[in-house]
Amino acid sequence: MAHARSFSFATFVLSSLMAGCADSHGASETGDAGHESTVDVGGNFDDAPWFHDAYIVPTDTGAMPSSCAAQDATEIVCPGAICDGLDSYAWDGERCVRIDCGTCIGADCNHLVLSQSVCEANHASCIPEMCRATGGEWLFYARECLHYRCGQPQPAECFVGMPVCNCGDGRSFDPLRGGCFEDSSCPVVDPLPRDTLCTSTGGRWAPGLCCDSQCGHPCALACAASACECPALQVFDAIRGCVDDARCHVHAVGEECDPQVRCQDGLLCCQHCGGAGCDPTMTCTAPVCDTDPNVDTCGNLLLAL
Repeated sequence: MAHARSFSFATFVLSSLMAGCADSHGASETGDAGHESTVDVGGNFDDAPWFHDAYIVPTDTGAMPSSCAAQDATEIVCPGAICDGLDSYAWDGERCVRIDCGTCIGADCNHLVLSQSVCEANHASCIPEMCRATGGEWLFYARECLHYRCGQPQPAECFVGMPVCNCGDGRSFDPLRGGCFEDSSCPVVDPLPRDTLCTSTGGRWAPGLCCDSQCGHPCALACAASACECPALQVFDAIRGCVDDARCHVHAVGEECDPQVRCQDGLLCCQHCGGAGCDPTMTCTAPVCDTDPNVDTCGNLLLAL
């Protein structure tokens, strides 16, 4: 992302590049388990090559507690009996997820808690939760080598990119300091004019938009003011322009899903198939709990596949 910036900012990027390259070649291969996506195409393909069970932790994370591994506990998509138990919460390696009314399968189902806050407290030392608890944004979709510094990705080289923490402008992430902290080494950046910043970071500046787009959705207000229309998975930031936002990577029913875009809790990422074949576009779909054994949880007729 090209920006016209002050000399101090250029110096900051150069120093980050030198530090990043020096630190990025000894990445540990142990750490938190990543979020496991569910894909149904006449069955669950959880071992699809573009999904991951675990990510290699960033080289600047520090030691990882063993409790940060994903619990072996998942929700049964279509339980055979009436769901009348208490909701429970499981750590999936990245966040605490709700398991509705006790419909759990897995070795750790008897070790779950009944409160999201308790689950998060139990995993407060895990990098993703530490990031969020201190005001950072956990970029679960990212494929970076190092955590963001001063609100910017750090140039670095590594074999496998991974999710990282973005603490925002003027802040950086350090697990030894408890997460996000005010970083006095961050450069003072003079913002560019909004229209210049928008167009230089991939957006479209136009009159009549009224307010900036959010995740590809146009402003719902009606006015003649000029604003920025950023790409589908981005929002407009007054300092950085059009940037990715974690909110844009979680989609609702009917919206597309892929390796970097997951569905809201309770939805499946499905490929829909019929007599003419399968639609290559995958979308977020509410589970279809049909008593017909020939219909899968995505609503596909298995005999037609």
